[in-house]
Amino acid sequence: MSSRILVGIDGSIASRAAITWALERARSIRTAVTLLMVVDDEWGAISDRDLGELRASAEGIAERELEFARERAGSVEVTAGIAVGAPMLVLASEASAYESVVIGTHKIGTFHGHALGSRGLQVAAMSPVTTAIVPVDTSAGRSGVAVGVGDAPGWIEPVRFAMREAVRLEERLMLIRAEGPTATDEHVLLRLAWELPEASELSNGIVVRRSPAPAGETLAGVSRRAVVTVSGRPTAAGARGFRPLGRTNNDLLMNAGGPVVVVPFESGAERAATPPSLIRASTAR
Repeated sequence: MSSRILVGIDGSIASRAAITWALERARSIRTAVTLLMVVDDEWGAISDRDLGELRASAEGIAERELEFARERAGSVEVTAGIAVGAPMLVLASEASAYESVVIGTHKIGTFHGHALGSRGLQVAAMSPVTTAIVPVDTSAGRSGVAVGVGDAPGWIEPVRFAMREAVRLEERLMLIRAEGPTATDEHVLLRLAWELPEASELSNGIVVRRSPAPAGETLAGVSRRAVVTVSGRPTAAGARGFRPLGRTNNDLLMNAGGPVVVVPFESGAERAATPPSLIRASTAR
């Protein structure tokens, strides 16, 4: 797997938000960015002539977006490519060769029955790697990196990703948990977090935030104030990401108020080594 970041582009304002976000992260972690424009062939239903015209148009868009990215890239290497197929399926498949995949969305705020946000759901459900969904409108005044912690085996991977982001952004790490009969004591949760190797680099500490609301609703609310919100998605070895998102991630992505990162983790292999049951906020239900 490459350490490069893949960005899905389509020439929209939303995809430019994704490019900007990816460049900033790539600069921090010292990696490169690849832009991918996917020509929708409508499952092979369009003619070769029409497909040729669409590809020519896509090449023009890719060139413009590459120019836009390179103007802002600084030391970050940026390349662009074109593929043909079902856009979200192709993007998720291509992502397997990258460290993460980033897409933009016009969706922000509460879901009211529109199909907005569906692209993020599709890619996050199919991608075998970390997926970032970045809204066009990211208001100022945000603080903290939030992560939902849950009782699924392997929950630690989303926390470690969030911890690295908190170090990179010089923000406080916020562990978000939903209350319930299995909720672990706050002191135990903090001890487990501080024992992670990445914790030694944190400059703004770790806090625990509780909520009586459902996990997805809790994370969506936090996402309106956090710099980035991280949630885990259980998967299995060899599944290549094709697993249901679960209620929590569906609720979060359809109601996100800021950048959201979904981190897949293998739940089966680590079952025997799972720490005490921690909460529900990042588990699929």
